[in-house]
Amino acid sequence: MKNIVQLKSLIKYGIFALVFVLATSCEDDDPEFNFAVLPSYQDGIQNLDETGVDCGGGSGVACPTCSDGIQNGNETGIDCGGSDCSECPEATPRFDALQGLGLPYFHSFELAESAVNLVLPAENSVTLDFGIADPAGSDEIVGRYTRPEGNVADGFSDFKFEAFDAPIDFSEYNKFTLDVFMPSSNAYDDNLVPLVEIILLDNTNPAFWETWTVLNATVDPADFDSWFTIGVNGGDALAAATIYNTIAIRIGGSNHQNGAIFYVRNFLPTTSLVLPGTPRADALATSGLPRYFTFEAGDASSGTNLEPRTTNADGSPYGQGVDISYGVADPAGSNAGVARVYRPDDGRFGGFEDFKFQPQTETIDFSEYHKFKVDVFIPSGQDFSGALTPTVELILHDDNPEFFNRWTVISQTVTEFDTWVTLEFDGADAAAAGSGTLLPDNTSYTVFTLRFGGSGHTTAGEFYVKDFVPFK
Repeated sequence: MKNIVQLKSLIKYGIFALVFVLATSCEDDDPEFNFAVLPSYQDGIQNLDETGVDCGGGSGVACPTCSDGIQNGNETGIDCGGSDCSECPEATPRFDALQGLGLPYFHSFELAESAVNLVLPAENSVTLDFGIADPAGSDEIVGRYTRPEGNVADGFSDFKFEAFDAPIDFSEYNKFTLDVFMPSSNAYDDNLVPLVEIILLDNTNPAFWETWTVLNATVDPADFDSWFTIGVNGGDALAAATIYNTIAIRIGGSNHQNGAIFYVRNFLPTTSLVLPGTPRADALATSGLPRYFTFEAGDASSGTNLEPRTTNADGSPYGQGVDISYGVADPAGSNAGVARVYRPDDGRFGGFEDFKFQPQTETIDFSEYHKFKVDVFIPSGQDFSGALTPTVELILHDDNPEFFNRWTVISQTVTEFDTWVTLEFDGADAAAAGSGTLLPDNTSYTVFTLRFGGSGHTTAGEFYVKDFVPFK
């Protein structure tokens, strides 16, 4: 037994001695143990023809850059941080601003965590990168939505948020907006289309597509290479839905294998799709028209040389014959602001209830612009079998108590309900009451008036109106 113990001790100390000798030999640069290191593309050293450490040159490996869309090198984020790239963004001003709005959920796409009640899944059939520089050049950071090339998800690739724990309540927030930037460099064709789809689905159902709701909007090529806000309206049908627990975003169409890159920001649920301001009036500002009114707001900001009448000739307040609300949601579901006109049943104008614009300061010149058009939406379900009629009248007159003795009235009838129709009023052959003077030659009128639903009755009716515009 003693011999065995001694043998183990000898082995132990022998190994120690060998290690000591080798270590000492290396320290002394003994030529017998001094091996040269051969350069290679995997040695952790920038050598050979490499342009970086083990990358570039003949290595076949691309060196990391601060613009390759990949977190590599010593970057701490995608194309940011580390020793070579700029610092990664941390500010999320859009998220910070949205937090106080009381929205049930949203995502600003500034960073992965810039969301409320929207959770990112572990994997998806599209790639979504966050903290990406705004392609339009602002200081904001956004999300980059990369649609893969090839047969991914059978050509139906999309970005799904994690399912909610319970069905989503769409009773109030059943409309959505999303800011999208579509580069013109994408190879758009019959398959890859500038389409944005918001998909509401039940992920507990393997055949979820049989019950889903798909809301979509198309971006006009004229809006490529700039930010565009799409608005989609689920309306009453979505409000009644009680099975959906998942929200998905698909960009570029479906059932194809084309790759593409898009940018996104600010996915928001909303109760109204009305865009702020008066965008239609702004667009008409350079039209050269002598007057117009879009009904986006209840003041002069909706038009040129036209605004709703609010005062009488003596400066006292004027009350309209109809109840009108400006800048309300488009009943057809667009994000345009329109006006709702409710013809009351109180007989406040003796059955001749109408809407008047403020009188012009000078008589109106009809010699060039004596044709007019206005867009009208009349909801179905109203009883037009009696006194109430689906008509709109354009009335031109002066601001005299007896104006109806010399006015010009042009009437149009709407035959399509639940859709916008453009009514045209041609005054070329329209004569003034009493004198018989044709509108183009009239030199006494100062007031434009619109009447909805006919006259001589007190039956209530509902109408929507936008964009009263003269044309040649």
